[in-house]
Amino acid sequence: MRKPRGSGPLSRAAVWGAGAMLAAMVGLSGYAALSGGGDVPDTPIDGATSAASAPSAALTGSASRKPVPMYTAPALWTEPKRWLAAARGIRKVAGGQREVGFPGTFEGAIGMLVAADQVDVEGFGTLAEQQLDSYHTYMLPADRSPTAEQKVRAGAERAEASQRAALGLPVTGPLPGGAFTRTTMIGFKPVETSPTLVTAYVLSAVTVKAGEMEPEQTVYTVGILAAVWQDGDWRLSAQATKAAMERNSQKPPIAAPGDAAFNTAGWTAIRQAA
Repeated sequence: MRKPRGSGPLSRAAVWGAGAMLAAMVGLSGYAALSGGGDVPDTPIDGATSAASAPSAALTGSASRKPVPMYTAPALWTEPKRWLAAARGIRKVAGGQREVGFPGTFEGAIGMLVAADQVDVEGFGTLAEQQLDSYHTYMLPADRSPTAEQKVRAGAERAEASQRAALGLPVTGPLPGGAFTRTTMIGFKPVETSPTLVTAYVLSAVTVKAGEMEPEQTVYTVGILAAVWQDGDWRLSAQATKAAMERNSQKPPIAAPGDAAFNTAGWTAIRQAA
């Protein structure tokens, strides 16, 4: 596995835009805090644990007021002690962009979380389109509603506008050549597991680029998500996620694969099965 690319400083708007991606997947309120309406530091952030509070902020409608620690991946590579081959779905939906039909195993649950977390916005694509695809594909039907859908859309639009402004890009219209936002789940730490329920802390890398000649910048986010087995597939559950948050308040520290602290914190790195 390649050593992760170094993180660059992102403004608070870009970081909160990144944190909103995870929150959108559970279709909950609180986007005002995630997209700049909450109290967050004014200083640039390099790999922020402020974004780790994004799912919790979505539930409570408020952002953390704690100072934001810094994180920079070390130059020395340390091989992760734990790896998992996350299962893939057997078919694709949402125009071929989202996998479904995961096996009813722990690896299948993690595979669904990996697929639900994936974001790749460039060109004419938008964050709102991708988050709504994820919402409709993976959220339990019982947790969906017109109100929740509108909150996902509005929150994603605000988050994307804030992130574009932070990167000096036009707030609307297609992204310039070479510009993108990509989110990839790179690690997890199990919280609770059973044949029909898997909850885990998920560690994601959010990488943005303002244009062909601009440097990539990366932040890392941590949140807790719950997958339930229903009707022959794994789905995201807002209620199970909320319950897991209430029972588990100690988030693992952020550390990328390749950092010795990744192993110390108990993270498992992810490989996707072929």
